[in-house]
Amino acid sequence: MDNLKKASIKGVLWSGIERFGTQIILFITQVVLARLLTPKEFGLIGMITIFIAISTSFVNSGFGTALIQKKDVNKDDFSTVFIYSIVVALLFYLILYLSAPWIASFFDQLELIGLTRVIGFTFVFASLGLVHNSILQREMNFKSISKITVFANVFASIVGITIALIGGKAYALAFQIVSIQLFRTLFLWIYCLWRPQWIFSTKSFKELFRFGSRLLFSGLLDQIFQNIYLLVIGKYFSAVDLGYYSQAKKFQEVPVASLAGVVGSVSFSAMSKIQDNEEKLRSTFRSLLRILSFVNFPLMLGLAAVAHPLFFSILGEKWLDAVPYFQLLCISGMLYTLHTTNLSILNVKGRSDLFLRLEVIKKVITTIAIIIGFYWGIMGLVIGRVICSFIAYFINCYYSGRIIGFSFYSQVKDIALSFISSIFMFLLIYAFGAIHTSILLLSVQIVVAILFYLVFSFFIRNQALVDIVKLLNEIKPLPLWVIRKF
Repeated sequence: MDNLKKASIKGVLWSGIERFGTQIILFITQVVLARLLTPKEFGLIGMITIFIAISTSFVNSGFGTALIQKKDVNKDDFSTVFIYSIVVALLFYLILYLSAPWIASFFDQLELIGLTRVIGFTFVFASLGLVHNSILQREMNFKSISKITVFANVFASIVGITIALIGGKAYALAFQIVSIQLFRTLFLWIYCLWRPQWIFSTKSFKELFRFGSRLLFSGLLDQIFQNIYLLVIGKYFSAVDLGYYSQAKKFQEVPVASLAGVVGSVSFSAMSKIQDNEEKLRSTFRSLLRILSFVNFPLMLGLAAVAHPLFFSILGEKWLDAVPYFQLLCISGMLYTLHTTNLSILNVKGRSDLFLRLEVIKKVITTIAIIIGFYWGIMGLVIGRVICSFIAYFINCYYSGRIIGFSFYSQVKDIALSFISSIFMFLLIYAFGAIHTSILLLSVQIVVAILFYLVFSFFIRNQALVDIVKLLNEIKPLPLWVIRKF
């Protein structure tokens, strides 16, 4: 168990380097591209996103997760998944290639024909590295994954910015997206020594598909409804409007996706290894939730509070129309890491059937919200998304709680202090003034807010702070006086 804890801590550290390093690179790249390009170019890419997401879901088909979750895997399992993913990827690329004129006609944007055919290579390259990535995750070799992802994003960013500088417009974004997956797959093959054998086992396929098929359909539903807002806005509003929304969504996802990614891949691998130890699993889950809420709540509310000066300083005045969308999405983003952690319990326990059932229920609710919100325009759609996020959280934690004996009330009680502290921090930022254009004042707000949040959390004895201190002490022993304080 000690070895698992040490491996998990190292995994979190390296996964943190990967995620935050990657997001910093992507953030800088997006800032540069946002100043070189217009909202319309970002909107055009947003129109294609849903088609790429759907194709990627079919290519993965939940097999990557199945390979990690399965206790005993063999060479037939790996080779079978490899062959399947390539065949499906090529099939879907052909469909996408032939459908490109229809997609362009649907959105009334002729440029989408070429853009669709370029971005389609993303999931083709992804299929070639699916098994290699799963193997590294099974081995909890997050150090290699970290290096691979960071290097891939550096090279892809160079490609995107170079094309933008020579006047490539939306193709700069398209080739950047494709290049990330191309370089990532290339490095996966270098770092992971596994090589496929041309073996396709019907037995292996059935075993993995039994678990993965439910994840396929739940993942497919999730991708469709995660991106259906882009489809609706792109169809019924302008490419510029979609550009504002997609940029707001992208900037909101940078920190929250980083945090979820850092903990998600490591925690799933670690909890899968203790899935039969109910008490240990529940204890790990609770600690994880407390730490995630302690970090993510103030992060999202803080960004919402300083959204106006943040967008003005970083992206420029032409992007200020994206601020209201960003602020609302940050409220929704508060719960994102809690969603993923609750759902991971279902996968850890092999309940992909329940995972799928929950996705269907939540998507029905989302459909209703989209229909109602549409009458109030883009803001109505975004507000509906926020409301759905809170309803989905209740559903997710209710069912995950039943599996491990940890109720919705207990979960809310565990994260309540972090929420209260974050609200006070949010109000403090507004007291300083949330709408200004001064980088200096913005920096002061951020520093004061962080200090206030930490001090306030200490005085109200937030258990999450204790969990973090314990985690830091596991990584490197802290001074005795620090330990005594907690």
